[in-house]
Amino acid sequence: MSAQEAEIPSPEEDPGVFIHPAVDAVTDQVAVVVQERPVVPLTAWLVDAASACAQAQQGLQILTPANARITLPLRTTLSGPGSRWVVREPGDAGFYDGLSGVPLAWDGSAFAILPEQAKAGPSPTFAQSVPDLGSHLLLDVRIRHEATLDLVLGGAVEALARILGGGEPAGWGIAEPAVNPWDRAELTELCHRRSPKSTWLMFTGSAGRRFIGSVLVSRVTSGVKEEITFLVGYGPDEEPPLDLLEGIVAEFADVLLSMTVQRTRGRTDLTYPARWCGAPVPVGLAIGAEGVREIGLDHALSAPAEGRPIGPERAPAVWYPLGDGQDPQAWSSFSDLLKHLRPEGMA
Repeated sequence: MSAQEAEIPSPEEDPGVFIHPAVDAVTDQVAVVVQERPVVPLTAWLVDAASACAQAQQGLQILTPANARITLPLRTTLSGPGSRWVVREPGDAGFYDGLSGVPLAWDGSAFAILPEQAKAGPSPTFAQSVPDLGSHLLLDVRIRHEATLDLVLGGAVEALARILGGGEPAGWGIAEPAVNPWDRAELTELCHRRSPKSTWLMFTGSAGRRFIGSVLVSRVTSGVKEEITFLVGYGPDEEPPLDLLEGIVAEFADVLLSMTVQRTRGRTDLTYPARWCGAPVPVGLAIGAEGVREIGLDHALSAPAEGRPIGPERAPAVWYPLGDGQDPQAWSSFSDLLKHLRPEGMA
């Protein structure tokens, strides 16, 4: 069934909802953008469409053919309420969710999961194997700085790029491609101009090893917070350097709030196909000195997973390695660890 056969309304059919040039179809619940291209990035006009959807309290749904791939920034954007990557089955035989494989159908307002379809299991197209997959390391890092006049942002991104990517970021921007040459001063100035509003930025690099990520900069009562997502890829015959992760915790020890690391199978170009590539597995978790102080060092070190103090003896961060990221049982260890640390330590 094609998008047209699904009877998705065009923006012109309902003047009561917002119209954006990037939008191919719209209802009071979602805006649908059709992309007929092999790789779909988070372009500037998709950023605008996502912003318009957020203001209208609508989801954004991207419709692609089954051979399309999306980037990390777009995948992150589609994680919002009502948003979805909708994949058209070959031969117009239906639709499925590009991240989960669950069959979808147009219900008159949005592409949605219908109960009778969900029982059938994932799409056979989604279940097809993907050749030559390597490994991805995905880091989520939360840090907080004092709000000083001489604060220059981007140092944490540079450190991640240097340690895991082998060089500085090449570019940054608010959309893909990241056309602005990496410049911490310019990045900081943009965030300063937009404050107290939060600023979301993305960055890329390939000096030594390809990486991509994003950072959300927010002004909070206790300072300036950076929430960084960093994705780096390794080939099928390469083993990610997990021994470097403890050094990252040491690098951020004085400003770290938390860090989680996951490993999954993935393409070395860091794009996501509409295929099953395996579930992510936790590699480790760290809490910063503030979190350790709130729960107490003795409590932090009595966790069900071994904790390694890093930094000043009286105010350390703690790193909890959970394995090599290939044993799904690590999720059980991760869950037990969170139960031990929360709510105070990870708030």
